[in-house]
Amino acid sequence: MQADGDMFPSDWSPPPVEFLKPRALLEPQDPDPVGGLASLEEPFWSTAGTSPKAAAPRVDIASGDSECYVNSLDYLLQEKRAGAAIWSPLASLQAADQVCLLTPGSPASCFARKLVERFSVSLQVIPAVHPGETVFLPRHHPLPCTLDCSHLKPQSRLEELFLSSPPAQQLSFLRSGLLSSLYLPSGLRPVPLLRWLFQLLTWPPETSLGAFGLLWDLSMDGLFRPSDADTSLWCPSLQEVTAAFHSLGTHSPALQPPGPLQHDGSELKSEASLSQTEQQDTPQETALDSSLSYICKFLMLCVLAQPGAYTDGSLLGLIELLCRAGLDVGLRLLPKTDLQQLLLLLLDSIQEWPGKLRQLCCALSRASDHHHNLLALVQLFLDVTPRSRWVLLHLCLP
Repeated sequence: MQADGDMFPSDWSPPPVEFLKPRALLEPQDPDPVGGLASLEEPFWSTAGTSPKAAAPRVDIASGDSECYVNSLDYLLQEKRAGAAIWSPLASLQAADQVCLLTPGSPASCFARKLVERFSVSLQVIPAVHPGETVFLPRHHPLPCTLDCSHLKPQSRLEELFLSSPPAQQLSFLRSGLLSSLYLPSGLRPVPLLRWLFQLLTWPPETSLGAFGLLWDLSMDGLFRPSDADTSLWCPSLQEVTAAFHSLGTHSPALQPPGPLQHDGSELKSEASLSQTEQQDTPQETALDSSLSYICKFLMLCVLAQPGAYTDGSLLGLIELLCRAGLDVGLRLLPKTDLQQLLLLLLDSIQEWPGKLRQLCCALSRASDHHHNLLALVQLFLDVTPRSRWVLLHLCLP
């Protein structure tokens, strides 16, 4: 540095780097400059498994102010061999461990097998589809549906012929379309006839389709009649809906109708013979799905057209009944659009809300003992209305 007052040095050359210069120039009195370091390097190279001569690079030091290092191809090969010598013991040890683990009967292999068995997770623990509940048992023959004609007075010769006919011929009136021609133009809607058609919804599709069509047409025709006429809509009671589910094959005590069911064995035999062919052509799951769809559609019409037709107790009973039916094993892979829409309407029809929410959730939580089935039951309620969100929230709580 220069004297004070001069801000810039006159010599801009970099300071000398002592360790880059040859040792001979700095310490000429040492005849063996490398010998002093050899004693210090030997412990290190003996640990690594090589020699300093094999690992040390060959350095050519040029005289003057410029120094450079020249790496030869021989040095690169020596460096690669030194690295291989260091890692080869580790590779041998790892290979020995693998052989020990794969050797049958060895303690290491037994220990590894126990760890795998303890912490392994099977892919079939959580199935993609819920197991379902056996709600509907297959029926080889439909239950009889008898038309109660005791309080009906025929208004025409054709109606008198229909009412006086045996059950087999009455079904022929329905399938041939004569029953529609008899009651639709006249505007007559006798309740025993509507109840009979509703029970026929549980029969095979060839019969239930015609029964649903006539039941729907008669009900809609009554709603659009002039105001001075009787526009009341007949709605099946909770007991009648439960009886229809019993006709579909329910075996659970919670789905049985409260009253005794009386059937005539001769009528059962005669009516079952009429549907034997259609029973063979239609799978059980398809027939069950069609019947449930017809029942749900008609109940939706009843709830929309007659808001006060069902009490809160009946609405809760219908919701529980429908949710249990939706868990049937045969219906697991089938869409349940009609059932889900009906559940939304039934929820919105409850008058005492949210007072009945706790009672409803307690009843639905007892529908199944399997957690996967309960999850499928929760998914029956669509997240589209405030009340359905309330139900989803309370059913998902622990």
